[in-house]
Amino acid sequence: MDKPKIAILIDWYLPGTKAGGPVRSIYSLINLLKKDFAFYVITTNKDLGSQQEYKDIESNTLFEKEGISYFYFNSKFLVSKNMFNLLNQINPNLIYLNSFWSFNFSINIIKLRSNIFKNTPILLAPRGMLSKGALSLKSFKKNVFIFLSRNLGWYKNVVFHATNKQEKNDVLLKVKTANVKIAPNVNAAIPINIIKNKEVNHLNLFFLSRISPVKNLHFALQILQLISCEYTIKYDIYGNIEDENYWNECLKIISQLSKNISVTHKGELQFHQVQNTICNYDFLFLPTLNENFGHSIVESLLSGCPIIISDQTPWNDCERNNAGFALPLNNKQAFKNKLIECLTLTQNDYNKKSNSAVDYICQKINITDNINAYKKLFNESINN
Repeated sequence: MDKPKIAILIDWYLPGTKAGGPVRSIYSLINLLKKDFAFYVITTNKDLGSQQEYKDIESNTLFEKEGISYFYFNSKFLVSKNMFNLLNQINPNLIYLNSFWSFNFSINIIKLRSNIFKNTPILLAPRGMLSKGALSLKSFKKNVFIFLSRNLGWYKNVVFHATNKQEKNDVLLKVKTANVKIAPNVNAAIPINIIKNKEVNHLNLFFLSRISPVKNLHFALQILQLISCEYTIKYDIYGNIEDENYWNECLKIISQLSKNISVTHKGELQFHQVQNTICNYDFLFLPTLNENFGHSIVESLLSGCPIIISDQTPWNDCERNNAGFALPLNNKQAFKNKLIECLTLTQNDYNKKSNSAVDYICQKINITDNINAYKKLFNESINN
């Protein structure tokens, strides 16, 4: 019996890594479920913000590799007619969109589906783009579009994929009649238990995410400005500079930090480098405006690295489980106090937190249950 065909539309994919979480989500998903579904990844041939086309990848041609089919559009070929011809050629049982705002890979598909794909089910993963934090950026344009599309009934027969209850509530707040189903995000990383040296009054922190306003790096740097000179902090930043103007604002704050605070931009990390790299740090410091999952948070915990994050993620019970802190963004003093608490941890107390981080995330993430949740999500969407 032939496997159901799922066309996954995503603006950026491997070998690109700059788009962050969605790329990791799809990579993990297709590798866990390719025995059950025939996946067709439709994407572009450049990474986020890059003008350089991928080497050794043929564009505008459908090809298969390791059981997965791929199509990489170049910019000239990415027009509606060619996208629709490709989808007709594949004839998928389900179209899986991985953006709410992408014109070519989401909006245009939704807008024209009644003329071309009216019998093909569509599953849409907003990827956190309808959260309060994400909508606070360019809010007027976004809210106008949501109002108009809702009145035009574009999303009437679309199934939304939320990764948790909060994201479901975010979707329903903006698309009140939406059919929303929940399946948690997946990550292919593995637990690692290692003993790291923790020196009292010293802290090795890291940031792993896109450098853009929604990830709130400038807020983290402002907290570091509050730390007195008796403490020493090293803060390494990993991630692509998505917004140059925002990065320049961050650089201004970095230039004003006292000498006891060292901040370095380390560039991007490839998938295979992530866990081995973050194992060298004491804590993740990521006061993000929103994460519907947060792969860097999950990978940090799996690597025995506790977290200092905002309360705008699914991991708000981390402190209760001695795995870190999830704090409100309107309370800078709370962030400062927790940083000092982390700075003054003894080796023994830090080891307990490190071990608890691994235990906590392993209890929260059950791969078998997640696989079954996605099988149910895809099969129900296809049958609908």
